[in-house]
Amino acid sequence: MRNLDNKFRNRIINNEELLKYGFKKKNEIYTYKTYINNKQFEINIVISETRKYSKLIDLENGMEFALVDIENATGQFIGELRKKYEDIIEDVIVKCTSKGAFKSNQAKEIIEYIKQKYDDKLEYLWEKFDDNAIWRNKQNSKWYGILLIISESKLGIESDKTIEVIDLRYPREKIEDIVDNKQVFPGYHMNKKTWITIKLDNSLNTERICNLIDNSYNLSIGNKFNLTGDNLSQKVYDYLITIPKGKVVTYKQIAEYIGNKGLARVIGNILHKNPDGDKYPCYKVLNSKGELAEAFVFGGKEVQKRRLEEDGIKVINNKVDLSIYQWK
Repeated sequence: MRNLDNKFRNRIINNEELLKYGFKKKNEIYTYKTYINNKQFEINIVISETRKYSKLIDLENGMEFALVDIENATGQFIGELRKKYEDIIEDVIVKCTSKGAFKSNQAKEIIEYIKQKYDDKLEYLWEKFDDNAIWRNKQNSKWYGILLIISESKLGIESDKTIEVIDLRYPREKIEDIVDNKQVFPGYHMNKKTWITIKLDNSLNTERICNLIDNSYNLSIGNKFNLTGDNLSQKVYDYLITIPKGKVVTYKQIAEYIGNKGLARVIGNILHKNPDGDKYPCYKVLNSKGELAEAFVFGGKEVQKRRLEEDGIKVINNKVDLSIYQWK
């Protein structure tokens, strides 16, 4: 029997995906069977809250083929069999689980907050370090948050206890005011002049941390008008109101108006969250080729096409001639 607990360490198991994969559920235990080598061998995988293990059964005698779990057992046949066996296990892990090293309630609250507000998920960039992950700003790929599991001693605390922490951007001129080396520390593994580290042990409440996350996100935007995420959205919406009837603009055009042409992608994200399609006519915004949006937020490109045509704009093959209709 092969113990799979380490394989599933720092993984979040998706029970629905297990069932889709072919697992059978009984009394909160999920079991899976499949065959290899022309049905000469059967792979059994068992997953429960307390145990994860697998077996390779030789169907000729009904006994477990333990040689695949013995490192010193070699030979072409055993090697090929071991690879097929391990490929199945890895396939289950890839398709039915996701990375999730962070267990504290505060970390989970923060992960959910960022997902809901910015539609960003943690990215695990380092294969060998699955207890390190980052959030990046979609429009410019800049990091604005990092989750880590480290020893408290890394923060200058006399303790070998491991803790979860978050790294965030912070204004250079205000770093000294917020770092107290109790709740907030100089940025771990980042530039200590522009990053801070916070312990996720409830010494600082989650609401306060979320405010600091918003601040970090805004710093990552990096536009010359120093707009925050919230008033950046409002500036975009206000711009939409000024577009004359019968005219359209592009995402890049709005970004240049805001002060940073690199914000074109975030403009699309802001428009996708438009709170009022009648007040803020986002149907007038197209890509640089004049093409309609496949995922137009208020009903898809057919609705966008209809609204443009109601404004007197010709739409041919889901495309608008910018040389005629673009607002200069």
